[in-house]
Amino acid sequence: MQDFDQAKTISHLSHVRIVMVNTTLPANIGSALRAMKTMGISQLVLVAPKTYPHPDIHALAAGATDLIEKIQIVERLEDAIADCHLVFGTSARSRTIPWPLLDVRPATELALNHIKQQKQEVAIIFGREDRGLTNEELALANYHMTIPVNPEYGVLNVAQAIQIVCYELRMAALHTSSLDKSKVSDKMPVALQQEMDWDEPLVTQKQMQEFYPHMEKMLEDIEFLDPKNPRLLPLRLRRLFGRIQLDRMEYNLLRGVFSRVQAMSQGKWKKNN
Repeated sequence: MQDFDQAKTISHLSHVRIVMVNTTLPANIGSALRAMKTMGISQLVLVAPKTYPHPDIHALAAGATDLIEKIQIVERLEDAIADCHLVFGTSARSRTIPWPLLDVRPATELALNHIKQQKQEVAIIFGREDRGLTNEELALANYHMTIPVNPEYGVLNVAQAIQIVCYELRMAALHTSSLDKSKVSDKMPVALQQEMDWDEPLVTQKQMQEFYPHMEKMLEDIEFLDPKNPRLLPLRLRRLFGRIQLDRMEYNLLRGVFSRVQAMSQGKWKKNN
């Protein structure tokens, strides 16, 4: 029988937050809290909920009402994930532009590996009951996460989806907390074999939301990007850098390059002799 380090499991899961966007039914918020508590996850952020507070939240949260006091309310999704390093957007639909897509199990293994190695803050975003997340909201994520449901009837209530994801997060946390580095085998999931150490802290989503407009403005200045007809270029660049995960030094280096290119394109920089 495998032994699990419960303290480590709790610690790992404390770095995970569930984000619900524009939730319409208060009952889904209550059900989500109950689903979260059963799996040891306590951070819930609501982005512009349609109805809050509401008695149905307390009623459906039965036994998990203590988590209601911990709920954070924000008006913008960007604010909900600003201090996160790794973000997953849940999606069941194909999109205009393909994004790195992971089934829920490898996605949660990847999330817990990042938490274990770098103590990163991880967010899982869930969309509206009737139409999920918009393309613009999904573009804020590093990866898209999907639940491999029955293709003939792939209907999941948002609270049910949160329960599945939280279960997989807990299983990944239990597995991660039981690992002995000296006993890692080739049979382990790829995500859990990746042992990476950075000499600089990784940047947050807030920093990346400052990075992208700077990059796009630089590309406009050198007439590589047409702001009136950008096509898919900005989204593809976001996909590229979202997949890479920049550290602070790389981030500052690229921002410096962008500024130098802009200065040169505008004739404001001269090489010192």
